[in-house]
Amino acid sequence: MAGKPLYEAFGSAVSTRRKALGLTQAELAGKVKMSRASIANIESGRQNILLHHVYALAAALEFAKVSDLLPPAPQKPLVGEGLKMTVSNQSLSKQTLSQNAEAQVADLITTALQPKRGKA
Repeated sequence: MAGKPLYEAFGSAVSTRRKALGLTQAELAGKVKMSRASIANIESGRQNILLHHVYALAAALEFAKVSDLLPPAPQKPLVGEGLKMTVSNQSLSKQTLSQNAEAQVADLITTALQPKRGKA
């Protein structure tokens, strides 16, 4: 499932708050008009959730704002993060890039992959 860490973090927040309020999964499910199994799947990060359910859960879990229930947005990994870059040329043997050169190549790739502004 795409975004699995995001759904797992959301589910963990629901579970933590539900337990802090002393609610069972069945009680929470009744408040938001969902099945207990759906609450269990949401809490484990196995179920995608519709926007109106997010609002219902935030209200049932007594959050002042819906955003208090949402996990922070995941950070986009840097292009090439964790990879070792090497340069090869048919006439040269493989050469490892210096940290500075590696950063320049990663920056160049990141810039090239960014969508162009004003173009559809």
